[in-house]
Amino acid sequence: MKWTKEQQNVIDFRNRDILVSAAAGSGKTAVLVARIIQRILDPQNPVDIDRLLVVTFTKAAAAEMRERIGAAIEAECEKDPQNTHLRRQSALIHNAMITTIDSFCLFVVRNHFEEISLDPNFRIADEGEIRLLEQDVLEQVFEDNYARQEKTFLSLIDAYAGKRNDHGVREMVAKIYRMSLSSPWPLAWMKKLTEPYQVEHAQELVQTEMLEDIAEHARLLLCDMCTQMTQALQLCNEPDGPQAYAKTLEADLTQLQQAENLQGYLQVQTFLNGLVFGKLSPIRKFSGDVKKKETVMEIRSDVKKEVETLQKKYFAMDLETLLLQQKRLCPFLEELVRLALEYTQAMETAKRKKRIVDFADIEHFALRILVDEKTKQPRHTAEEFRRHFAEIMIDEYQDSKRSCVRFPWSRKAGIICLWWEMSSRASIGFGLHAPNFLWINMHLFRRKRVCSRELICI
Repeated sequence: MKWTKEQQNVIDFRNRDILVSAAAGSGKTAVLVARIIQRILDPQNPVDIDRLLVVTFTKAAAAEMRERIGAAIEAECEKDPQNTHLRRQSALIHNAMITTIDSFCLFVVRNHFEEISLDPNFRIADEGEIRLLEQDVLEQVFEDNYARQEKTFLSLIDAYAGKRNDHGVREMVAKIYRMSLSSPWPLAWMKKLTEPYQVEHAQELVQTEMLEDIAEHARLLLCDMCTQMTQALQLCNEPDGPQAYAKTLEADLTQLQQAENLQGYLQVQTFLNGLVFGKLSPIRKFSGDVKKKETVMEIRSDVKKEVETLQKKYFAMDLETLLLQQKRLCPFLEELVRLALEYTQAMETAKRKKRIVDFADIEHFALRILVDEKTKQPRHTAEEFRRHFAEIMIDEYQDSKRSCVRFPWSRKAGIICLWWEMSSRASIGFGLHAPNFLWINMHLFRRKRVCSRELICI
């Protein structure tokens, strides 16, 4: 098979971390298999297949990957039937770590449960059982708090409960709990939520992690908008494109390109407030490709809507107004976090009594086995994995939760992370993944070019 230059680089590069952006149909699985086969056949430093950790998102994908790698090994064996190293790989493929992140975490926990004093007689509960338990435990937590009649709790209920029930408050507590499960250290993450609300001065507020993250979130979105507008401008300049729009789009793009060098909340806020899009020149009797014209108009309209959403959602208030709002909300947020922490403890107790866990628990157990929570340094089990695995390959990287990617993957082993390329709208959100997770990682690879890192788009 003939590879493109970028695909060949993914196959050939060694001794560095590689972040690969791969669109659907770009042949990323074939490239990954080719890299694995080349690592196995490397004449100078051949690697056994069981010393490669290949992590993908679903069991079906893992099974397909194992099948493809096995078929590729068999094909190489047919070319060189006397090669004992290849025949060894045919035997090792059945025990190779080609797996999902959940299965890998479970492997770590099953084999090292004693390191965190975990009862090995646990079972993994199904999603329905966990949801019912969450509802029961949350109900009990609220009943206990109503019984105590504490002022801060009643103030929260008065401020945010509906006229007929407190479902809105319960949902906020449950959401904090669910979001914390995506963090490597859930309790620490929850406790940090109130920090931006406890500052006394506007300048302190600007320096909080929350506003810095918002600013970077917006800046990266604006950089993505540049990419979208560049594509629209290219369509304009094609012979059958809406060329009358080109001048306006060039002006739009020139403005947006300034976002690359923005730093901090205030600079992004000033930039967004001063951003003005020109008016497209009317085109009468257009004789070009109507679809291209519509695409250009749609891209530009989407960009303008995204800018407007950013302005209204994050940058509408001046700092002093924002500071006053933070101070007003602080007591309510502190109470929500207290309830979420109580709910978390109650859930842990309830699951321990039933001897059940869910996959979020398994991930966090594995992380505690591999990383010291206080020092954040790898523990001896992690060092064992570092010595064993020559390379780690993570497929569908955009679906990895922060708790997973914080595992102390080996600095000695190269890390190749492959994901489907996603638009900014698809990758942004506050579900169980960190906001801007993909774009921040791409940004880090782009901005911190060093010999041990590569960002490749195939």
